[in-house]
Amino acid sequence: MSNPGEPPFAVLVFDMAKTGEPDGEHVVSGFETLEAATSYAIARVRASVEELRKPGIATAELRQLWHLYGEDCSVLNAGVRGSDLLDDFIATPSMPAECNWQVLAPRLRRFRASLLISNGNNESVWAGGFFRSTYRLTRDGLLERFGDDAIAAFKAKGIEPAEPTKLMVANYFELPDPPYPPPGVTLRSWKVEVGFVCHDVKFGGGAAGIFAWPQEPTDWALRTMQFLLMADMMAMRGDGPDWANDCDVLSVKVTETDAPADYPLET
Repeated sequence: MSNPGEPPFAVLVFDMAKTGEPDGEHVVSGFETLEAATSYAIARVRASVEELRKPGIATAELRQLWHLYGEDCSVLNAGVRGSDLLDDFIATPSMPAECNWQVLAPRLRRFRASLLISNGNNESVWAGGFFRSTYRLTRDGLLERFGDDAIAAFKAKGIEPAEPTKLMVANYFELPDPPYPPPGVTLRSWKVEVGFVCHDVKFGGGAAGIFAWPQEPTDWALRTMQFLLMADMMAMRGDGPDWANDCDVLSVKVTETDAPADYPLET
């Protein structure tokens, strides 16, 4: 596993049609439970069987085609292999929902962290910010991800040694996602500006961001964008994104723009 603190479960995907080729296998990492990794592996193998199934095909032919062109999946370090159920998959055609491995893949989640990173002499700099990950990083993972930023900050301040050794987590929040439009639509860029106040923490201000959406956002989509902007602002303050639930919206402005989205749609 490449990152400290990475969840212990990853799935090796092996494409039989590309045996021996550089892209014949790859690892999908970031599963936080064995159950999640196993479900992904099973669904992906089932999908590869169904892609090869034809009306009236014989069991032996389908098995042979799968061994030539199918995909097998193994949960690393867990002894779970999707092809162990191959005979069952071949004997019983699957429903589409049983093959939808895409929805079971680790989702890129949004986070924000504020970190005080120190060197061996206990001299410290601030680092952190917004980032995406399929899982919540541990302290070691955060130190690895933001280590280069800390080194640059040490050097900018003339601090030696410019080598991060430990960190203190001031705050670390998971943030909401932007709304996702229906697939296959043409997206345009919309700048959303929201003015709001949170009386409980005595803060009022404004936030703005650019979102991808097919038409001028209204109703649910606009409310989701407003909430995200307020949540990000409250996270930056250190209060936390949950305070967005207690914010009162004072004003909203939506403008089409040619600028790229600040919140691109990622999975």
